[in-house]
Amino acid sequence: MTAAAVVLAALALLLVVWSYGGYPSLVSRLARDVPSRANDRPSALPSVEVLVAAHDEEASIGPRVANLLAQRYDGSLAVSIGCDGCGDATAERARAAGDGRVRVEEFDRRHGKAAVVNSLVGASRADVLVFTDANSEFEPDAVACLAAQFSAPDVGAACGRLILSAPTGGEPTPETEFWDRETRLKEIEGALGICLGANGAIYAARRELVAPLPVGAVLDDFLIPARIARDGRKVVFAGDAIARETAPADVAAETSRRFRIGLGAGDVLRRETWLFDFRRRPLLVLAFLSRKAARWLAPVVALGALACALLSAALRPLALAVAAALVLLAVSVRFRPRLAGWPGKLYYFGVINLALAAGVVAGLAGYRRPVWKRTQR
Repeated sequence: MTAAAVVLAALALLLVVWSYGGYPSLVSRLARDVPSRANDRPSALPSVEVLVAAHDEEASIGPRVANLLAQRYDGSLAVSIGCDGCGDATAERARAAGDGRVRVEEFDRRHGKAAVVNSLVGASRADVLVFTDANSEFEPDAVACLAAQFSAPDVGAACGRLILSAPTGGEPTPETEFWDRETRLKEIEGALGICLGANGAIYAARRELVAPLPVGAVLDDFLIPARIARDGRKVVFAGDAIARETAPADVAAETSRRFRIGLGAGDVLRRETWLFDFRRRPLLVLAFLSRKAARWLAPVVALGALACALLSAALRPLALAVAAALVLLAVSVRFRPRLAGWPGKLYYFGVINLALAAGVVAGLAGYRRPVWKRTQR
């Protein structure tokens, strides 16, 4: 078991180093040789429909609807809200804010985000669909900037720029810094047409290319762009299409979100086997394995190394110390500590990866949590 523990630990480290260091350097070099794209204004602007799946968002849905209706877009713009078994006044406030200009679809019980998104997409007749969250806020020209990407016929989906702000009355969290780094990588991947890392706050796709999501799917903002890229269309980054969101209030809120992402990641790894096939879309598969699969699996492999070390007489004392530290790390989340500087970043990185690993393992085992909870912000 000693050899197995060492090999797995080395593999986990290799995945982390490649995903956070080697892969960004590689795609940066590849992107330098790609000519910049010019978005020519089309003769006819595409019709756009903004879709929002919401659950118990009565506090934010009114301002969200008003923000969407205030978009500066010269083409046809519609807004649809899907209320997933809401137990509050989300639907009523959406209708009031929409003043007859917003379609509100109510589900009498929880169906899960995937089912709500599928229903909204199925009812739409727009050329381009914009997906967003109830707690996000668009800059006035965000929809126009997204729509402009589709003047190129080879573009199938576009990811906008999400800017995270500190919670009200709080300090910036490490998530804000990590997210800024991820955004720079999205820009590079977008230049290559393989921006798989869309975010649920702001992304768009051609309606005819959006396939129904699997029942219980969690990562709609990954699956929709990835499947479009699989079929040969580009997924680009629209840096001037800006959405803003408040970062999770504390590490406990982010831990819950990471576990949910892990569930979706495990489900993707188990069901979307085409993502491992280099023959059709080698660059797309490279991006997936390097930026998604490597990060999803690295903490799982590390936990595997720890399990092997616990069975090794030579490594057991060290493994017990590490296991105890991980238990303390998990328990500490309940107290919502706020650590400054590098200790805070390392603590945050450890906690979110522990939650991610737990989610990935559960997802790989087939566990599903089809309904989602609001992230506290």
